[in-house]
Amino acid sequence: MKKKVLTLVLILSVALVLMGCWPAEVGVTTTFNADGSGERTIVIDIMDDTLSDDPIGNPDDPDGDEGKGAVVNNKHITGGLPAIQTWLEENAPDFITVEDSYTEGYHRYFVMSYTWTDFDDFITKYQTLVNLSPNLSWDDFDEEELPTLETSGLYTREMTFTESKSLVEASLDWAVDGIWNDIYDEADLAGYVTKADISVLAGYKVVINESEFEETAYYDPDAADGDDATGVRVFVESESFETTGTFSNTGMVIGTIVVGVLAVAGAVFAVMKFKK
Repeated sequence: MKKKVLTLVLILSVALVLMGCWPAEVGVTTTFNADGSGERTIVIDIMDDTLSDDPIGNPDDPDGDEGKGAVVNNKHITGGLPAIQTWLEENAPDFITVEDSYTEGYHRYFVMSYTWTDFDDFITKYQTLVNLSPNLSWDDFDEEELPTLETSGLYTREMTFTESKSLVEASLDWAVDGIWNDIYDEADLAGYVTKADISVLAGYKVVINESEFEETAYYDPDAADGDDATGVRVFVESESFETTGTFSNTGMVIGTIVVGVLAVAGAVFAVMKFKK
């Protein structure tokens, strides 16, 4: 009897592993303008099994060769995945715009964005998001983990932005933690899934004028996944990001031309006056 119970537990354990939630893949895109103003867009991509007539294949087993099982996400959110839209609208801070969710194929996308007028405003809003987390605060991070924006140059202005992956993830924790505690239903995945398993930073992009840095998730068929299995989806691995872009300092160029023209005009006037 004991053997049968152990066998049943093992079968159920395997079943849970082979059919369960796949993390929400979060993409963060940031754009800076020459004056330090900009916009950050956050896209949450969740595979929704209610949008597919067929089982959704596991991204760690795209060819289905290793029997890793289908993705089942909708049942683990109280009210279904669309309830995430309502939660975001009710809980996002005022400066964040929560756009209407949309679907493509069996993917459901939730989009949030916010803007800033200068880098100080960016830091203020960034700090607010981090401090909204019940687990983290801005003061938990070292100086080298905090974002910076450095500019240099006279006629060509060079702008360099840096930030850490840990801080980007911290600025998202208010949403991850809230969804986990308020509407996530562990159901038959209790004991197998934690808050850390329900989302992952899958894309990061910064655009400064025509320069950009981007890191996105990809499938590595040769990466180890357990003792015998291979093939995993690799997410953002960099621990820090740095992007440099250049802008033509039009104001300085025009100013220099004007000063030059005035100087020449003054010299001509002086010469003509001297001749008289």
